[in-house]
Amino acid sequence: MPAPCSTKRAGQRGVVLVADDDPVMRLLMLEMLEGVNLDAIEAENGVQAVQFARECCPDLILMDVEMPRMDGFAACRAIRDSENGATVPIVMVTGGDDLEAVTNAYEAGATDFVSKPINWPILGHRVLYVLRASDAIVRLRIADAQNRAVLAAIPDTFFRMNAGGVYLDYEPGRTGSRHTGARREPAGPESGGPRDAFPADECVGKHVSEVLPRDIAERMLEQVEVALRIRQVRSVEYELVRFGQAQHFEARLVATGPSEVLGLVRDISERKRAEDQIRRLAYCDSLTGIPNRQAFLEMLERELQRSKIGNKKFAVLFMDLDAFKRINDTLGHDVGDQLLRQVSDRLRETIRPSDLLSRGDTLTRDGEARQDTNLARLGGDEFTILIPDLDRVEHALNVAHRVKDAMRRSFLIEGNEIFVTASIGISLFPEDGDDCTSLLKYADTAMYHAKNCGKNNAKLYSSSLTMQIMSHVKLEVGLRRALQNDELYLLYQPQLDVRSSEIVGVEALVRWRHAERGVVSPTEFIPLAEETGLIVPIGEWVLRTACSQARAWQKLTRRPVRMAVNLSAKQFKDENLSQIVLSALHDTGLDPRLLELELTEGTLMDDAKATLATLEQLRGIGVYLSIDDFGTGYSSMNYLKRFDVRALKIDRSFISGLPQDSENAAITRAIIAMAHGLKMVVVAEGVETGEQLVLLEEYGCDLVQGFYLGRPAPADTVSGMLQQLWVPMATK
Repeated sequence: MPAPCSTKRAGQRGVVLVADDDPVMRLLMLEMLEGVNLDAIEAENGVQAVQFARECCPDLILMDVEMPRMDGFAACRAIRDSENGATVPIVMVTGGDDLEAVTNAYEAGATDFVSKPINWPILGHRVLYVLRASDAIVRLRIADAQNRAVLAAIPDTFFRMNAGGVYLDYEPGRTGSRHTGARREPAGPESGGPRDAFPADECVGKHVSEVLPRDIAERMLEQVEVALRIRQVRSVEYELVRFGQAQHFEARLVATGPSEVLGLVRDISERKRAEDQIRRLAYCDSLTGIPNRQAFLEMLERELQRSKIGNKKFAVLFMDLDAFKRINDTLGHDVGDQLLRQVSDRLRETIRPSDLLSRGDTLTRDGEARQDTNLARLGGDEFTILIPDLDRVEHALNVAHRVKDAMRRSFLIEGNEIFVTASIGISLFPEDGDDCTSLLKYADTAMYHAKNCGKNNAKLYSSSLTMQIMSHVKLEVGLRRALQNDELYLLYQPQLDVRSSEIVGVEALVRWRHAERGVVSPTEFIPLAEETGLIVPIGEWVLRTACSQARAWQKLTRRPVRMAVNLSAKQFKDENLSQIVLSALHDTGLDPRLLELELTEGTLMDDAKATLATLEQLRGIGVYLSIDDFGTGYSSMNYLKRFDVRALKIDRSFISGLPQDSENAAITRAIIAMAHGLKMVVVAEGVETGEQLVLLEEYGCDLVQGFYLGRPAPADTVSGMLQQLWVPMATK
């Protein structure tokens, strides 16, 4: 027999009543409860459940819907009607996602429900959460009772009102109950009188709609009519904004005659604040005020069940700030906390209601969209966003990129302008998983993939992502060691003067011979070097090695040979670039006029003011500047004039179709004519046939390079070519 109802001692284990006619389910529930340090009472049917609930006063009841003698709904109603059963939490166990069963459970008085099949570990945490929430509500009720007891000793505002809503009498309270909000402001605190009540002569004989706002007055009149009809106490809660503050009031109405009520008005703002505080503690992040991890997981579970039933799709976005630890370490945790608060505010501003709006619970009571409903802070600098009713993957990517762009804007904190970026991972239901744990984990994995791809990025999860990440990390480790292990080397491709057929320059091209994989394609490791920042030390090594080789060729051939070296965007933005170039020239003894630095159009166009300053420094050194891959980017006449470079290289995509492609031929001829008009030298890349060479000579192109003239080759091979005039292959 279960133990009789008694007062629980401090530290005593909680007791849960398990009502289920299936002994196996009861056994599983008992095991689950034991695992979370709770005691259990068993009931085999609804009648026993009602009996034990009355006798034993359990802390929580887990009750199956389908039971003999009395089903779970009837048992729930019976318990609620009992003397001590009104507040005990009751969790109904329904069979599957039966919406009608869930509705009936709540109508019967259930606190919560779980669906079969049961996720036992989650159920244990859910039971503990419900117990904590119940305990918080009990404490709230105790606090409310204490507050009411105190207020009962204080004269509150009271009034008499007839059935038509006219004040017959009005007695302002001396303190505390700030009734009421007429259209004329009452005396303020400086007047010495009660700032929270109206003079009796402003209310007596007036209709309630003349004293209170119309919507509140209408609700008050409705409850006056009910109180007179059923002869029971009725109450009206309402909110007024007074003296710049929102105040909550409760007006209790009791019939004192056939057509007259007595009303008592008291301020319940503290109670409302306590209720809000309890909700915030349970579901809100204390730092940012947005939903916390627990709120997000419960919301994600609801959305998962809703989407399964409705055959819908949704996306989980997992956002992490890049290098947030550096901000904490350098500027302090207070600045870090302020940054997190501003980040959450910006996320709320950035996420549109249309991104989140999918069902009724995304609306407030006033019908306005709650923009942070599906936004949460999991902890640290990690934030999540749920996008329901997803029609296309592109929509999730659009939201992610909008968030990413918003994070790039500066944050002003304590006079400091702080810049951060965000990496975002995206998982999709049902493609990537059909449970909350998997979807959150995969979004997290995709986020780390975004970080590994250079940060400030958004990536979708894919099943092969884990292997790709591992391969990416392994290749990065190898690239970091490549310089130390002397695995990098240079090949050189000759550049020929079209008129003289002499080699007048070479382009240095970096290659990587991996110890295990052999030669790694530049298309694979160059982007990786850009993403990780390794391009800066690698680029400096290329510059020094190329300058040294150019000087050696100059001594060998006793004629000038210009060395072309590519500069990446990260190298060009390096504040030490000029010093690095000067150092390489000084250490190798190469004439600056024999060093050509190639820049892409995109590099030049990013921050034009800084670009002009850097170009001016490089021109001051005396190096030769050219634009690489011309025609694939901005191709602006204006910036060609502003940046004053000496040469441009026509991208190979325009040369490859010659001479058959008439459009490319026209573009190529136009580029050459434009460059010559600006007194620039033109280099054509990717020349692979004699016909292309003849056509370029006809167009007046100055220099050419490509496989037809010579493939990228080691320094020794190019040394032999430099000691003789180039002879076209077609004439041999």
